[in-house]
Amino acid sequence: MAQLLVRDLMTQPAITVAPTSPLRESIRLMESHNIRHVAVVEDSGRLLGLISQRDVLRSQEGSLSGVLWSEQLHLNRWIEARWVMTKEVRTVHSETPALEAALILRAHRYGCVPVVAQGVLVGIVTDSDFLEYAIHMLSDPGM
Repeated sequence: MAQLLVRDLMTQPAITVAPTSPLRESIRLMESHNIRHVAVVEDSGRLLGLISQRDVLRSQEGSLSGVLWSEQLHLNRWIEARWVMTKEVRTVHSETPALEAALILRAHRYGCVPVVAQGVLVGIVTDSDFLEYAIHMLSDPGM
């Protein structure tokens, strides 16, 4: 059996926003695509960071201190992705063994790892991608 690589599992293209995109755009994309991560990229496609649901929650802490929900929604139009994103992001290449990527996810408790080629985002591999693969393998044991 050939070695499973990240390219065999990754989601492509990854859902992205520009660094100056309003936070509400990231939230809308997460909701409409039923995902938990949005990549922040330059026009060239170079990866700058990730916005996760945790990053969104962290940015909404003001709502816990008495800010009205309607005011928070208004603020989300002015908060830019670059201010909320996680900048230190571990990445892999499409030729990385899938096991290595899975071990990175587990060791760091990440939900995803962006897949890059020369710094340019080409896809994303998520814990859900691994789960889908496991379900496929378990449902067809002859593979």
